[in-house]
Amino acid sequence: MNLFKSIAISFSLYSKIPMPIFEWKEENYKHAIAFLPLVGMVIGIISFVLSFLCSTFHMPVFFVTAILTLVPVFLTGGFHLDGFMDVQDALHSYQPREKKLEIMKDPHIGAFAVIGVGALALMWLGFMYLLVDRAFLSEKITSLWAFCGIYPLVRAFCGLSSILFKNAKKDGMLSMETGKSGKLDVCLLSVQGIASFLFMLFMNVLTGICALAGVILFTFWYKKMCQKQFGGVTGDTAGFFVVAGEVFLLMVISFLSL
Repeated sequence: MNLFKSIAISFSLYSKIPMPIFEWKEENYKHAIAFLPLVGMVIGIISFVLSFLCSTFHMPVFFVTAILTLVPVFLTGGFHLDGFMDVQDALHSYQPREKKLEIMKDPHIGAFAVIGVGALALMWLGFMYLLVDRAFLSEKITSLWAFCGIYPLVRAFCGLSSILFKNAKKDGMLSMETGKSGKLDVCLLSVQGIASFLFMLFMNVLTGICALAGVILFTFWYKKMCQKQFGGVTGDTAGFFVVAGEVFLLMVISFLSL
């Protein structure tokens, strides 16, 4: 029962998917981040089904691109995008660490956040269109299906980095979520990450291998960036990880389709 409550809390925190209402207790809340990849799995499954149906009925490429773009937006409500925007404002302020952390707590959005989101949207649409177009034209639809595995894969690495990397703040949301995380949470995230990789490998070997290599490289860069800019990871940088990590892997996979 506690396991299911932790899963329900995870979906309540990281998605817009309705969950049963109950009292959140510490023993359930502390494992919520361990099930973050499950949210990605739901996004991936729905994206997989829709891409399968669209390819079967030969839907227009732009229509498929729009549909696959909207799936994570509708299911998460743009939850992680907020963190991405805060990080953009902080990074482009070129202020000391302490000031950057304060900027990320500011509920208002700045010009660089808007510019960053605009650039992100264009990159996502461009790379998604390229992936769908090449998958449909070359009839190598497995690369598009394998892409659906990036949602849980990126979230698994995000969860692991949130637990294992140094936290920049002791009183933030991420610290509260990971403060009592232990080996069980690391194991759960690792298993879900491995399952995501195996799915991608089964769909398309090259895509799976390159996606794993890509997310590992991105994680190393993320750790270095967070340590240098903020003194560690935060809830906002975790959101940045999910959003930027997905775009990076989409770029890698779309280039493989050329």
